[in-house]
Amino acid sequence: MTRLATSNSVKPSSQRINPSIPMPSHPKLSQINIPKDFRVVPTSVASQGPSEEAFFYNTIIALKELALGDYNGNMPVQSFASMRFPEPAIQFYGMDTVIPRKYIIWGLLISIYNMVSTADFRTRLVVLYYLNVEVGGITFGRPTTVNGLLHRHAMKGGTKLTGQPFNENHTATTPLAANRVTIDLTPFGSIIKPSNLFMTIISALSEAAPHFATTPLDGPFTSQFQTFPCRLATRPIQPPRRTPPVYEWRHLVHALGQVTEFVVGKVVSMEMTMSINVDGTTVGLAGIFDGERVDKVLES
Repeated sequence: MTRLATSNSVKPSSQRINPSIPMPSHPKLSQINIPKDFRVVPTSVASQGPSEEAFFYNTIIALKELALGDYNGNMPVQSFASMRFPEPAIQFYGMDTVIPRKYIIWGLLISIYNMVSTADFRTRLVVLYYLNVEVGGITFGRPTTVNGLLHRHAMKGGTKLTGQPFNENHTATTPLAANRVTIDLTPFGSIIKPSNLFMTIISALSEAAPHFATTPLDGPFTSQFQTFPCRLATRPIQPPRRTPPVYEWRHLVHALGQVTEFVVGKVVSMEMTMSINVDGTTVGLAGIFDGERVDKVLES
């Protein structure tokens, strides 16, 4: 079997981000229903940061948990980190003790997109604005620096963001699916740049989030974030199962987490196809393809 990987580090940009100017949402973000009036402003950017791969991995850990919750509901402030990459710890803050879950999902996607676009992976506070009103923030940094980032933001005239100080007890872990999910993965075809592969997983998780976790995924789905050249496509087996287990959105979320575990820390990434199994029964097919091949999994 061909081995996948994710090295090829992106060198930090020498160009400094002006924290007073909101980074614009990319036009393609409208394809995944992020309002044009939602903006992020990176501030308190450090001189250095963890590896590019650490930012991707911990962002995916956070989005896996977020995608399994109530998209239109509020969530308490929370921290996400991993044993594999203790930094950057990712923590959310709101204007109260809760923050709308979808704001965090939008903020994570735009923030990581901006890091890739500027080749700038440094620890930072990202302030979130909706309709020109500050609604929350996300910190990417060391646990010990989180409170300092928030204090500097408030001292510069920003709204005081509220929440609990970072504590390892607040670190979230994604619960296992009610049914055991496994994947059979086959690499093939073209080499994919690691950042493109990770961004495909991140955008697919963001697009899965609005769907209730146990809703059947009963038709074809293709990720819509077309800025990067590869995309994810999936569908249930044909004919779709009508008795348990059936293919559900949560199964796709857990499968994407397993893809991440498979490719992290290796040398190259490739296109891939996979079967998604629940308790040993195949319920769906998926693949991450060069854009020209995206219909293969939907036609097979």
